[in-house]
Amino acid sequence: MDNNTPSVTDRQEEEYMDSPASQRQASSALCWLLLYSTAMFTLPFAAFYSTRYALTHYLHIDGFPNTCGSVVAAVLVVNLIILLYALRGYEDAKEDDNHTPSEECESDGKDEPKKTQ
Repeated sequence: MDNNTPSVTDRQEEEYMDSPASQRQASSALCWLLLYSTAMFTLPFAAFYSTRYALTHYLHIDGFPNTCGSVVAAVLVVNLIILLYALRGYEDAKEDDNHTPSEECESDGKDEPKKTQ
């Protein structure tokens, strides 16, 4: 056997990585990363300044308590975004564990699953 010839598992893995389903999954992951990155950059600023505005104009709180409350709001928003990102990753990993490459081949109709009794 020639060492340059790919094995059956290598070819199956290569076909799986080139499949439209894996490409969709990769582009979906990049879109989610972009969304969470944008949220991580913009939402804490929005929380900080909106809390600062609300504390100043509606509750008439100035000085250190205003700054402290605004920072706490921004930190809470950052932690919420991190939590949501981790939960999204956990759900994706759980979905990947439930869907293996061999199941994809069976669902294409190329290989019929063997029935065991």
